[in-house]
Amino acid sequence: MKLKFLATAAMTLMLASGAAYAQTSTTADPAAGDPAAADKTKPLDDPMMMKPFYSDEAMTTMRSDDEIKAAWAAMSADNQKMMKDECGKTDSTKFAEFCGKIKGM
Repeated sequence: MKLKFLATAAMTLMLASGAAYAQTSTTADPAAGDPAAADKTKPLDDPMMMKPFYSDEAMTTMRSDDEIKAAWAAMSADNQKMMKDECGKTDSTKFAEFCGKIKGM
């Protein structure tokens, strides 16, 4: 009987203390300084921001230069700045063509 009681008590304690090990941070990167910035999708990874520059659903074929310029002009200045800043930080070859095209805009 004592063994059952001890086992039940140990299991209860383990389950109750398990909540203490749950995630306490809401940021994607606990080392990030700004929790709000860590939760935001990077502009180059955001399909809603990138879709106007591509002609296919898979976003592998870029539109013509004129269409890219028109899509760029339709974006807010804040979004343009975010995208240019992100292009300056990324070393991914995935965005090389896109970043090359908006660099001079």
